[in-house]
Amino acid sequence: MYYKLDYKLLILWMLLLIQVLLVIFYFVMAPSSFEQLTTEADPDNGKNLHPVKFIVTETGKYSSQKKNIPRYRTEVQSITLETSEVGHFVTLNGTVCFILGTDVEYMKRLKGFALKCECKQGWHGRDCGQPEVVWRAYIASQQKISPKKRKKPRRLIHAFSIINLEITLVEIKIRELSDVVDLFIVCESNYTETGEEKSLYFQNKLRKGFLHDIQHKILYVPVQIYKNNEAHLQTMKKELWLRGKRAINNLRDDDMLVLMDTHEIPNTKALLFFKLYDSWPQPVGFRLRWSVYGFFWQHPKKTITAPGAWSVQLMEDDYHSDLSKIPTGDEALSFGLVIGDLNHYGGWYCSWCFHPQDVVLALQGSKGNPVKWNKVDKKIDANSIEEHIGSGLWLDSTTMLVRKYQYGDPYYAPQYVLNNSWKYDFLLTNFYARNDYN
Repeated sequence: MYYKLDYKLLILWMLLLIQVLLVIFYFVMAPSSFEQLTTEADPDNGKNLHPVKFIVTETGKYSSQKKNIPRYRTEVQSITLETSEVGHFVTLNGTVCFILGTDVEYMKRLKGFALKCECKQGWHGRDCGQPEVVWRAYIASQQKISPKKRKKPRRLIHAFSIINLEITLVEIKIRELSDVVDLFIVCESNYTETGEEKSLYFQNKLRKGFLHDIQHKILYVPVQIYKNNEAHLQTMKKELWLRGKRAINNLRDDDMLVLMDTHEIPNTKALLFFKLYDSWPQPVGFRLRWSVYGFFWQHPKKTITAPGAWSVQLMEDDYHSDLSKIPTGDEALSFGLVIGDLNHYGGWYCSWCFHPQDVVLALQGSKGNPVKWNKVDKKIDANSIEEHIGSGLWLDSTTMLVRKYQYGDPYYAPQYVLNNSWKYDFLLTNFYARNDYN
């Protein structure tokens, strides 16, 4: 009998055979993607258990990496401040220009030598290194000031104390300033101003990985403040720097100390200027935009002026490194330079910028709050705080706040808040506003 050979079928079978051989070859020759782990001997019979194979997954890798999360610093550690080597300047057409403030593309199109750099809007100076707030501060001071670019950036240390429930503002402050500040010294007490015992909220958060990517820039200083201590805030200020500076083994006289409260956030561009330039008057004050409940309300007084910034040497000469000796309240503090005015702010002062329930708790733990508890007609609770926020009423139940709008306002809120509006929407939008409120 004659059979006709089907060449097409033969070719298909040959291709299938080749594929099978390739698969076998791959499993024989390729390195195993499994990791063989042999368990220890069975304690009951002394025999080894069968080896178990586990796939090395991305989750497993992440778990091992979590152990290497940078931990925050403590006083018992020796801290070495590093000098930033980030390049902030570039030479264009024979002229040294500050990159952030210069229209670099325009300068590249020019031919020949340029006497000065072409500045972007909001930047000034021959090298475009003076932000608007610093340039205006120079004009307002009526001093002949000639800032000089440093060979190396100075180190900035920002010290502040946590009094109540300001964790959200602490996160905003540190995130906003982390690219400019070299070390944050954060002091926290286990008592409120009124003597009530509380948890160390910030320390607990740090231990759980809060701000994990920049914990290496945080020096945490816990302070035991007893109930009978009347000078609560002054004691914290004193301990803050005296204990913090002892942990730094290479502190320099020209390092800059920035001292502000938790809810005060200085202008990042101004701090960067002080980091990169010399020959500016000291001490420096900051005129801050006074926001209330969030950045959508502004106090009618518009601003507050807060200290401040000093070189380490000036702090030692004037106050012997004791921050509690810095004049506060009605005492006059003479600033060599004040950053900010009524239209161009030196930063933000966000007063009572919490969720309503946290505002109530913070009020109860604060001595200097505006509520006269013995004269309040109705109970101050979360609902009443919501009404105050919605209608724009200050906590004294008398002063009306000024409504502010984000669009077209370059100083509405810190840039980090604007970049993360999904997370801080309650500070950017008044969720308690009602149509009947003007």
